Amino acid sequence: LKPFWPRHTELLPITRCLVAPRRPAVGLRASMPDFVCTYEGLVLPLTGKSEQDWPNGLRIVLYMLGLFWCFMGVGLVSDVFMSAIEKVTSKKLHLKNKETGRYYTYEVWNPTIANLSLMALGSSAPEILLNVIDIFAKEFFLEGLGPSTIVGSAAFNLLMIIAVCIVAIPNGEIRRIKEMPVYVVTASCSIFAYVWLLIILMASSPNVVEPWEGIFTFLFFPILLVTAFAADKGYLGSVDRSENDICICAESTKEEFADAALQVRNQHGQHLTDAQVARIMMATSSKKRSRAHYRIAAIRNMFGGKRLKTVRKTLTAKLSKNFSFLGNKRVMPVDDDDDDKDAATSWIQFMTAQYAVLESAGTIEVKVVRGGDLSQPARARYCTKDGTATAGSDYRPLQGWVEFQPEETEVSLTLSIIDDNAYEDDEDFFIVLSDAEVMKIADGKDQVSKCDLGVNKQARIVIIDDDEPGVLSFEKEHMITHPQSIDYQLPIKVLRRNGSCNEVSVQYTTESASAVAGHCFEPASGKLTFQPQQIEAVIYVTIKAVARYDLQDKFRVVVSDPEGGVKLDKSTDGGDEKNIATITIAADDVSKQKVDTLHSLLLAKWEKSKIGHESWIGQLKAAVLVNGGEDDDDDDGGGSEAPSIADYITHCLALPWKLLFALIPPPDYCDGWVCFFCALAMIGVVTMIIGDMASLLGCVLQIPDDITAITFVALGTSLPDTFASKAAATMDPYADASVGNVTGSNSVNVFLGLGLPWMIAAIVWQVAGTNTTWDDRYQLLDGLDWLGEKGYRKQAFVVEAGSLGFSVSIFSTFALLCIMLLAVRRQVFGGELGGDGLPKWISGGILVLLWLLYIILSAWKSLSSQ
Repeated sequence: LKPFWPRHTELLPITRCLVAPRRPAVGLRASMPDFVCTYEGLVLPLTGKSEQDWPNGLRIVLYMLGLFWCFMGVGLVSDVFMSAIEKVTSKKLHLKNKETGRYYTYEVWNPTIANLSLMALGSSAPEILLNVIDIFAKEFFLEGLGPSTIVGSAAFNLLMIIAVCIVAIPNGEIRRIKEMPVYVVTASCSIFAYVWLLIILMASSPNVVEPWEGIFTFLFFPILLVTAFAADKGYLGSVDRSENDICICAESTKEEFADAALQVRNQHGQHLTDAQVARIMMATSSKKRSRAHYRIAAIRNMFGGKRLKTVRKTLTAKLSKNFSFLGNKRVMPVDDDDDDKDAATSWIQFMTAQYAVLESAGTIEVKVVRGGDLSQPARARYCTKDGTATAGSDYRPLQGWVEFQPEETEVSLTLSIIDDNAYEDDEDFFIVLSDAEVMKIADGKDQVSKCDLGVNKQARIVIIDDDEPGVLSFEKEHMITHPQSIDYQLPIKVLRRNGSCNEVSVQYTTESASAVAGHCFEPASGKLTFQPQQIEAVIYVTIKAVARYDLQDKFRVVVSDPEGGVKLDKSTDGGDEKNIATITIAADDVSKQKVDTLHSLLLAKWEKSKIGHESWIGQLKAAVLVNGGEDDDDDDGGGSEAPSIADYITHCLALPWKLLFALIPPPDYCDGWVCFFCALAMIGVVTMIIGDMASLLGCVLQIPDDITAITFVALGTSLPDTFASKAAATMDPYADASVGNVTGSNSVNVFLGLGLPWMIAAIVWQVAGTNTTWDDRYQLLDGLDWLGEKGYRKQAFVVEAGSLGFSVSIFSTFALLCIMLLAVRRQVFGGELGGDGLPKWISGGILVLLWLLYIILSAWKSLSSQ
């Protein structure tokens, strides 16, 4: 009859030999003045049976303080655990983009998968491990706090934490869920998970978990991950990807730093200094804060740890508050700027910068053009200037004014060429424009204002003494160009030598090498035509604004198929069939220096905001010093706040835990995995202590285990998540990090926290031989008729529904009401969180009331069943 003795109590001395029910009525125990709690757990009580002689009042106080201190410990080791998870999930790879040919930094872990797997395990590790340890330590019998802690924690998370998040948003502000398909998946699974518990505990196989039920419960976890991943990728509905934040991190290449800096300058202005660009990149480069970040920040704020730098609420608020130096400046497209300039001013220039004329032609016509404002008359002075040709012997000098009437855009000047019989090389002279001015008539008086001279303010005239069509070649076979902050056109000159008569043409096209067409440059092709006496033409290729550091890309411009009798220079690259010019796109030294400066500034800032430590020395220093020994200055140049009295008190209380957990290997070792498993083991040890401490407290208070689990244990393990979700709700522009993570965590708690140990336990009992302890406990117990007649039952994993099933039923109903309330708020107020004062307080009050009802009804059911 020993298994039927009460586990937590002995009524001394008269009931030591009496047969009592497994859980005696609380009222009976409360009425006994000589009541003694004799519970013995895995670790506690430390003093053994001598502790039973202590006064109950003293034991209650000690167990309460001990439980609080253990909650502090599990919170601190969860800080280390989450640091490891942050390190693991932040791993990145450099992969080559096939379209652009460049290497980019990609995250290994999908954020949704990370949140629902390692992040959920990190935030719910105490609850999950409490259940796992109970199952394994008690020889696969279901006892203790585990399942009720899972359900109680889920109720607190969904009802109380969301209530806090709703009212924490400032009046008038709204937070809505952005990744709606993912939220629908996690919210649906969070309700289904607990409905599934009701099915397997009360309908499918009452009070028994069969192997297939345990296997399915655990398999729902990977199914949840796959479904959420599909939703995140847009396979189950449209996903809002409107934000285009710059993705830059410490692992990014110098090329990516240069590209990010280019984006910042294009968006906010070319006038920014390097320090200002670094500040903007620091604020906008990181993706939304992870669940680990908010959890770690909450733990450290509670227990005097090193503070984490947090982001502002929205990008707009960050820029308006911290980057006022931006003003309203924007970088406009170059074409728009040119158009605006042309429309506001008047300019004069030669139509082309070079002309050629046969010596026998006698004259050459040079065209002068005008653009911009054509409403007023304009003029410019011109004169000839010797080059290799001499005025008087090779050409007739000329000077004067070229005048434009209103709306006139083109004027021709005729120059005389002197023909002689002497053999000579090609010679040249120049004609130059100067003193351009616009003449206005105002109040009957002539007024003169300055007029701009264009790029071609000087024209070169080459005198050729033969009449051949000529030979074509590139001016430069190899060119190096440097990318700019905006797209620009690169001029590539083609020269015509040894003759210039007749109209000739040649085909041209661009060819990709390492530079990718469409990404590094715009592909170009067409026909390049030379008019008679024209000895120079230009091919324009648009170079894209792609930032670079060490990377150099090349492409080629090829001319071929000459027409009109002209030939290609056979001595150049490509020979007489085609000529090739190779263009290299590379960063200049000034651009590299700017990137190096930004890189240094950002690495310094990231080092300050780093969550984990690189060495044991750093961990020990952070453990010993209050607030982790914060830096003297922060990113804004101001000093950090001095530790408060509360910081010193909590630091002293937590110091033994901090020193113990500082022995865990830092997250930088083996990409965080060593820290991950060591911290997980530490959480398991502290969780065992919490389980024993909570059971002792419940025993001394004469409270059943399930009530202890849904109150003390659930509250203590969920408190850090409360502060983390509140910080996420107020600081993130969306509600995903607060609401979405709660629903996902509740699903994982059942599928992983209950599914894994229940699956193992169900399989163990399926294959195990006869167990006398099982027979003593369950052969004659009511409610297990599904296993056979009393005394002849087959052994299985017994999970008595009882108060647990009732608690799950109540929570499932309230969870559905909570999800419906959030849906109504989204439709009415535009978001799940926040809003005006009264509505948001009413919503929060409803959820708090539901949680209180859940506690009251669950406690009533538990007490009435004793």
